[in-house]
Amino acid sequence: MNARTAPGGQLVFDLDAMIHEADVQQAPAWEGAPLHFTTDYYAPDDLTAAFERWVFEHGNFGCLQRSHMWHPGYTTAEANTATVGHELRIFDVDLRCTHYREDCSCVGGLLTRGICAPCRWHLDGNEATIVEAWHDHAWPGWRTLPVIPASIAKTDDQNRPTKKYRAWIDEHYPAEWQLPGAPVITERQPYGTRHVPGRSPWQGFDLSHTALTTEPQEES
Repeated sequence: MNARTAPGGQLVFDLDAMIHEADVQQAPAWEGAPLHFTTDYYAPDDLTAAFERWVFEHGNFGCLQRSHMWHPGYTTAEANTATVGHELRIFDVDLRCTHYREDCSCVGGLLTRGICAPCRWHLDGNEATIVEAWHDHAWPGWRTLPVIPASIAKTDDQNRPTKKYRAWIDEHYPAEWQLPGAPVITERQPYGTRHVPGRSPWQGFDLSHTALTTEPQEES
């Protein structure tokens, strides 16, 4: 039996592959950001477009590790777009190899990049370091904000801010820090210290109090 007419839809699969190959050949030549890993600065929309082009050409299966390209973070892509004059867009890249051998000499891991496009500010590192550095850049002075005690319930059973939480903030947070995109700092347990985007009352970050022990990063 010819493979193209084998049971299970092989003929359909082959036709789809042929159509896709034709679409790729007819697509305009790519002139955007590199279709591979780069350490150079590119605007968030340029990185997103390049990753989408790679997926268009090579397929979605295993695209993160196969492409080694910057792609929008799944839970942090638009980490803070509410801050006037600034924004934080976060991208991740998977630089690990696919050899799965003990004697593999490839060098690579997971890396995160934060970008403030209005300022061309950017930093590569881990997520926590980038979030803290961006706040040093966009919200200087945030390290002096009061820490909301862990004993105060932040949300109710419908994930809405509690009255006690809002009352504590209104009493302790300066009015100039109650603006769109502004963060809050909360006391955390030892294993719950991730900085959470969009969790402040103003669509800014809910930062872990553990950030107050880190040193500010230099501007880039």
